[in-house]
Parts: sequence; structure tokens; C-alpha cells
Amino acid sequence: MNMDQKGGPTANVKSSAKSRRYERFGETIRYLTVEELQQFLDAIENYRHKLMMRVIYELGCRVGEFVRIQLKHLTFGRSSIYFPAENTKTKKRRVSHMPPGLMNEIKSLLRQEGRMAHRSARVHRLDDFLFHPGRNPRKRYTENRLRQIFARYIHIAGLDREYARDRKGRALHELTIHSLRHSHIMHYVHVFKLPLPIVQKQVGHTTLSATSVYLRPSDEHVASAYEHARRHSAQVTNAPQSLNTRASSFDNDTYKRTPNTTTGPAGAHPGDGGIHRPKR
Repeated sequence: MNMDQKGGPTANVKSSAKSRRYERFGETIRYLTVEELQQFLDAIENYRHKLMMRVIYELGCRVGEFVRIQLKHLTFGRSSIYFPAENTKTKKRRVSHMPPGLMNEIKSLLRQEGRMAHRSARVHRLDDFLFHPGRNPRKRYTENRLRQIFARYIHIAGLDREYARDRKGRALHELTIHSLRHSHIMHYVHVFKLPLPIVQKQVGHTTLSATSVYLRPSDEHVASAYEHARRHSAQVTNAPQSLNTRASSFDNDTYKRTPNTTTGPAGAHPGDGGIHRPKR
């Protein structure tokens, strides 16, 4: 039997593995709440490091895409960044957008570093990387170095959470730098209420179904919904006294049905209320 035929065992295994991908802990829930994100950013003392984390969050990009951003990819007037196909995981080009205020901070940084003209948006060396370690702007950060920077500050912020250990006994951390991408999607879908196709285009998902995974309600939204519902239910008044009286009489353990003492004709049943039923 051809194991590679469509619908064969090989295809079933792949389909099953794909369906389980988002069921593993962390695929969709490893994100920071809005409050935790601010707590994380407040813990970063290095301005350049803080700027990098903010850019990753606002773009919703992958860390591998971020480290490859060059000055030629920035459009300052539109506050946008171009990701060429060769720099993306999906091998499809896209344009993502940042808040104008954040783009202005990038321009200020570039001017301080002497990489941008002071009175215009002209950059001197287009092939320079936007962020770089050391003094060489032609050398980019590695993905692993960005992960280390994130891990350091998430620990300082008191947000580092271990959820399991691997087979070698190493700790698995709930939050990683990829959590900034998850946070972007969760916040802009659930908090800022952007349409799903807009967020899909911003973060570079190839299908809408990939973005729709984030429609699942988060723990925070469940808690908030129940808090609102219970606060509303606490305002409901008690039932009318007549209903309470009837209910309490049936709930009384000493309650016994009292026979009808109304005097009636001989042979009348107590439950007849004294009404005489003529003989036939």
C-alpha cells in the first residue's frame, strides 16, 4: 500500500499532529495581559532593549523577522515596516504598521546614533540593521540573544512562570519572546476589537483560520465576564413575600396537612370542603 497517497495512513498522521498543535499548553495562551505587558516594560531599564520589545509587540512579528529588519525596510511617513518574502517564515512579503509615536522614537534613536539626517528622514546607510549588538550596524542580533534578553527582564518583572519540565528535567517557561506576538494578537482581537482579517494581515498569517484560533476566550475574559454577571446578580431583589411564605410552608419539616374541619352533611369527604354530593 502506498503510504504517501492522499488519505493514507501517512496523511492521517500528519493531519492528527496538525490538529493537536494548538492543543498543547502554550500554543495560544502564552501571552501577557495588558497589565503584565506594562509590568514587563517597566522592568526594562535599558532604553534600547525596551524599544526592541515594544517594536516586536506592536508589529506582532516573529523574532526571526524582527532581527532582519534593515533601515531600507522602514517607511517613516506611513509608520510601516516591510518584510520581504525571504525574511518571513511563510515566505510571503507583507507590510506591518506601528504607532506613529513609536516610529518617532526610532527616528530619534537613529539621529542620536548618527544614522539619520537631523532635519529629514533620510538615512545614511540603508543596509544597516535597525537594531544591532555592539558598534557594527551591519551585524544583526541573533534570535537566541533576543530570547535571552526577554528572559532576563521577564524574570526581573516577576512574571517568569514554569509550567513543566522536559524529559531531561529542564524547566519549560510559560512566557517566551514569542509571547509578545501572541500578546499582540490577543490584545488587538479581544481588547481593541479589530476585525480578524486586519490582524491576520498585520501578523502575516497565511490563513484566517490560523488567526481565528485566538478567538477562544482567555482566562481573563472568562473571569471578567463572570465578575460582571455576578455583580449584576447581586443587585436582584428577594422574591415577593407571598412566594417566600408558600415556599417556606412546604419546606417546613413539621408541616402536616390539616384536615378540613368545615362542618358538612354526613358522609361528606373532608376534602370536599363541606360540599354535599347527592347520591345517584
